[in-house]
Amino acid sequence: MILQKYFSKQDSRSAKAFKNIVGSFAIKSISVGINLALVPLTINYLSPVKNGVWLTISSMLGWISFFDIGLGHGLRNKLAEAIAKGEMHKAKSYVSTAYFSISLLCCSLLLLFFGLNRFIDWNAILHVPKEVDENLKSIALILFSVFSMQFILQLINSIFLSNQQPALVSLYNMISNLFVLAGLALLLMFTKGSLFYVSFIFSIIPLLVLLVVNIYYFRTKFSGFSPSFGSIDFKVLREVLSLGVKFFIIQISVLIFFQTSNFLICRYFSPDLVTPYNIAFRYFGIVTMLFSIIVAPYWSAYTEAYVKQDFKWIRDSLRKLVKIWLVLVVLAIGMLACSGYAYHLWVGDKVKVDFKISLFMMLYTVIVSYGNIYIMVLNGIGKIRLQMIVNVVCMIVFIPLSYYLAVILKMGITGIILATIICSMYGTVIAPFEVKKMLLRGRR
Repeated sequence: MILQKYFSKQDSRSAKAFKNIVGSFAIKSISVGINLALVPLTINYLSPVKNGVWLTISSMLGWISFFDIGLGHGLRNKLAEAIAKGEMHKAKSYVSTAYFSISLLCCSLLLLFFGLNRFIDWNAILHVPKEVDENLKSIALILFSVFSMQFILQLINSIFLSNQQPALVSLYNMISNLFVLAGLALLLMFTKGSLFYVSFIFSIIPLLVLLVVNIYYFRTKFSGFSPSFGSIDFKVLREVLSLGVKFFIIQISVLIFFQTSNFLICRYFSPDLVTPYNIAFRYFGIVTMLFSIIVAPYWSAYTEAYVKQDFKWIRDSLRKLVKIWLVLVVLAIGMLACSGYAYHLWVGDKVKVDFKISLFMMLYTVIVSYGNIYIMVLNGIGKIRLQMIVNVVCMIVFIPLSYYLAVILKMGITGIILATIICSMYGTVIAPFEVKKMLLRGRR
């Protein structure tokens, strides 16, 4: 009854966002438990060194999800615009062309990796100790092949997001992780620490879940714009890519900032130090996850509001999100104060996480979360040119800045985190001014 009264006071856009936030919180609360259980189980199954190697290889090969030339984000915005205008024929063309184009790209990347993998010495690149007796070439090949197929099927998530349904993305990710947890439990019971088995479980299961989700939704709720060869139109591809390429360049910069951290720790220091970094990242990632749940429905909602020139709704939403962010800052500080005890309960005494790593990870979390409030608006309305330029500059300086702070100034892992914070300041410093400028124009 209380929820009904709340919804009755909301406009339809806010009500839909609220429903997805509530649904996502329920789903993510289960996901947090699953992810928290996966960390100690994986560490117990693999040694800290093997776990560091697994985290590094999987994150490096996970980079493939960024190489869609921005098709995912471009589809999200253009599809949201088409739905807002009621242009369902155009929506079908966007979806069909995106699936076809990304399939061609995926096949090209896969063939390229097949050729290059035989020349890559993964043990040398990652400084893997001799006691790790695993065929890393085979593991890398399996992971890349499966990630390539996921690359295509993940477009369904862009459709959910364009339809302002991020809760469904969270739901199917949770189901994947639940099956992965069950698979990992079976590995612990019947096998000994094998990177090959872990790679298989963590890659194949999400692929199968995505396949089932695609088949189900395109036969039912999304049948009106399910992919078909007859609807492929390379003219609409130009529309998607004109925006998508900018998103792609931003994605590459995000890739450099976040996905190379594990590699840099391996390269500058040791694979076993990747584990404490990731434990701190996942611990404070709870704050990031909570805030992401709240802001996720707003991206495509901003697209719809901008198409309909509803600037008042955008301003009101920003005020609410800033207030919620302040609450999460208090939560992050509390988590920092309890971090040592929390790590002990979570992973025991096997891994030690330095307090400075936790401090810098907490600062990174709250700073990036604040910036995301305004970046979400700019992404939703497609005004991302300046964001792209700033991120390109930061992408160029990130690795040398990380080396300078971590190695030359001897800050260690905290230097890499500080470099990430510095290179993420666009959202905190510049994006708020861009959004305010857009809203002022909207008043005229």
